[in-house]
Amino acid sequence: MHVDDLHFKKDILPLFDFVYNEFSRDSLIGLLSELPASLEEVLIRQQIIKSLMRNEALQVPWSYHKSEFNEVYGYLESMKTRGIQLSGASLKIHLFFARSERNGEKGKLGQLVLFFYKIHQYYFSHLKEEPFPAVFGRQIKNCKEFFSGLGVIKYQAIARKRRFRIGEMAVVVEFLQEKIRQGEMDIFWKDLFLFEAYLSIARGIIKHHFIFPDFNSDNRDGLYISRFYHPLIKDPVKNDLAAQEHVSLITGPNMSGKSTLLKAIGICVVLAHLGLAVPADRCELPFFEVISISINLNDDLKSGYSHFMAEIKSLKKVVVEADKGRSCFAIFDELFRGTNVEDALVIATTTITGLTRFSKSYFFISTHLHQMKETLLPAHDKIGTHFIECRLDNRQPVFTYTLKRGWSDLKIGQLIFDREGLNALLHLPRV
Repeated sequence: MHVDDLHFKKDILPLFDFVYNEFSRDSLIGLLSELPASLEEVLIRQQIIKSLMRNEALQVPWSYHKSEFNEVYGYLESMKTRGIQLSGASLKIHLFFARSERNGEKGKLGQLVLFFYKIHQYYFSHLKEEPFPAVFGRQIKNCKEFFSGLGVIKYQAIARKRRFRIGEMAVVVEFLQEKIRQGEMDIFWKDLFLFEAYLSIARGIIKHHFIFPDFNSDNRDGLYISRFYHPLIKDPVKNDLAAQEHVSLITGPNMSGKSTLLKAIGICVVLAHLGLAVPADRCELPFFEVISISINLNDDLKSGYSHFMAEIKSLKKVVVEADKGRSCFAIFDELFRGTNVEDALVIATTTITGLTRFSKSYFFISTHLHQMKETLLPAHDKIGTHFIECRLDNRQPVFTYTLKRGWSDLKIGQLIFDREGLNALLHLPRV
């Protein structure tokens, strides 16, 4: 997956980020960064999220403070190194004589029990494992068993009154030490962080009214998205896309919104393959093994590549995978704008013609090469054309940001040049 140009961590992650600690956020970032290897794994993620969304009790507004979590997590981490490894009578004797340490331990244990009791009550007390996939269901069960073994229901009343006795303290400390020794505490935290990450995604989907996509059984069935939009745009224009052809060319004048439209398509495809819901009213698409999105590709100064060379490298990676028979989804924004028009026209024609033979893949290419309308399209019925509408009203461009079937020949560069008064300043005739 090459999707850096969608700026997922900066732009998309906040749509789903409702976690309360950095470890759960790391799990969330992992879920939004790692594509499942198969459609089966995608559908498993969908099942987890849908089951969380259907549980009304989990939608009750509730949170905990980051500092509250840090105190409990830090206390348990300190138990690994501070050396209280006593048990039974020895532990009770130690707590009895170490009065200062006992008082500090009592406060920490009370805080821990009350924190875990709240987690148990709001997350797990009403949650059944059956609606979830087997692995995730076992993780839920493990969390519930941890809280049961800790006795959070029993000890929370004691903790509220700050009346922990030495024997009760010893039981809780010994339980926690055993979990740490067996490595079960780390497993518990990992399961809890993953649970919070999935729950955060579910809350984001509900808040933004996204919908879950359907996957075609055959990659040749086409890609369809109804009323899709870029989720960061306020009051966006919602468009429909029906791509039966495996290569789709998108045209439209500068500033008409081609890059934003391509990003919106890319976001829908990537979110779908992450097992999440998408910003659309309906989405039906194939399952892709390779996803590559190149939008606003910049010169790679660190590697010494020019813009054109970066385009070539990006294209080659996708073509190599498609040539192996893998199903690919790729977006190329203004392909070959990094070279002169003559070269660009020749190699773009060669590229687009060649891409039509990969029947398991779908390619979306925006282009400024209007000459291809006459040189390429008449000979290829495997190429779909779409354009973003722009009208002229009293020689002024009116952008509708609406996607339509067909080809745009509209050029507005000279009009804008003239509108800004540059012809007059340069003492040139108006367009």
